[in-house]
Amino acid sequence: MLFRKSKLNNSAGFSLAEIMIVLVIIGTLLGFILPRVREGSIKSKIGTTKMKMSEIENKINEYNSECGKNPKSLSFVYEDDPSCRNWTSNSKGKKQTADEFGTDFVYEATDTGYTLKSLGADKKEGGSGFDKDIYSENSQGAGE
Repeated sequence: MLFRKSKLNNSAGFSLAEIMIVLVIIGTLLGFILPRVREGSIKSKIGTTKMKMSEIENKINEYNSECGKNPKSLSFVYEDDPSCRNWTSNSKGKKQTADEFGTDFVYEATDTGYTLKSLGADKKEGGSGFDKDIYSENSQGAGE
């Protein structure tokens, strides 16, 4: 019986060093890309929050023209106000009163106007950068 010795020649694969180099390159690229993706996501949420605030401002203006005053709270969006018979709310409007970060808008009415704001990405008063509070266009506090 003739036995043949086969020589194992496994040169088709990658060495551990080559795999490690590729992983380091991929990790470095992800280190640059992921912060940009997160930043884009936050900018998108800020833009959508501003659009929602604009819609609420339109509703505040409609309420003011129908009732002759500013609403006391944002509940006027989804609940009828017994003090204003001309106003009809939308029961599905509750989700309009929250920003894209999952926090309810802060609304304060005064005799001369109102303040409508979002607490921003950090969900806290104040902040800077993406954490800065977002004021609606016609808010009294918009210049702060």
